[in-house]
Amino acid sequence: MWQPRRWLLAASACLLATTLAPSARAEGKITVVYAGSMGVAMDRAIAPAFTAQTGTQVQGHGQAAMALAHLLAAKSLTADVFVSVSAAPIKVVEAAGLTPGAIPVASTSMVLAYSPKSQFAAKFAGAKEGDWTKLLATPGLRFGRTDPQTDPQGQYVLYALQLAGDYYNLPGFDRQIAGVPQNPAQIFAEPSLLARLGAGQIDATLGYKSAVLSQHLPFLSLPPEINMSTPSFATTWYSKASLTLKG
Repeated sequence: MWQPRRWLLAASACLLATTLAPSARAEGKITVVYAGSMGVAMDRAIAPAFTAQTGTQVQGHGQAAMALAHLLAAKSLTADVFVSVSAAPIKVVEAAGLTPGAIPVASTSMVLAYSPKSQFAAKFAGAKEGDWTKLLATPGLRFGRTDPQTDPQGQYVLYALQLAGDYYNLPGFDRQIAGVPQNPAQIFAEPSLLARLGAGQIDATLGYKSAVLSQHLPFLSLPPEINMSTPSFATTWYSKASLTLKG
């Protein structure tokens, strides 16, 4: 059994690890692999801006960050830069000796995003403090998330649900909403999750605010005790959440 360590979003997102492979900049291009939740920001903003300023082309690939980290560590994948929204994948490539460290360049928080095409959209839009917990428990609501085995964001979803249960005094809330950690009925590939949400294929998810904003999706902010973004809560509150995965 593997017990993943909780990493605070405010202190880690997003991180850039460099010198993963011999630089290809002399050839006029670099390879960047990044967390799937960074796809829109990388493809539409960061990569074009970098190319415009440097003349260097960016070859990008987005995927679940932990899966990318293990591919890099096993040398099944090479890249010049690795962009992760949380620190745990960076630790994997550091342990493999592929980078001397990472540079934190931004922070984010967890939010509840909902589909504008959902039959529950109006209820989410009018939800008051704590009402979202009742909405997520509504029969027939389709909740989606990413795989916690390969994607740190999928882990943060489960942490946030646990913390919500503690904060609102709702014992077992995380299991009520998510079921087992690796529930195939809820899990989707990271690059497609928010696209499915926007299309109305699922009704709601918990995810990084930065990714939700990049997709222009409606969302509800969560209390600091739940959104994993406040450093002072790291040991006093966020440490209540834990997760054990098989594999």
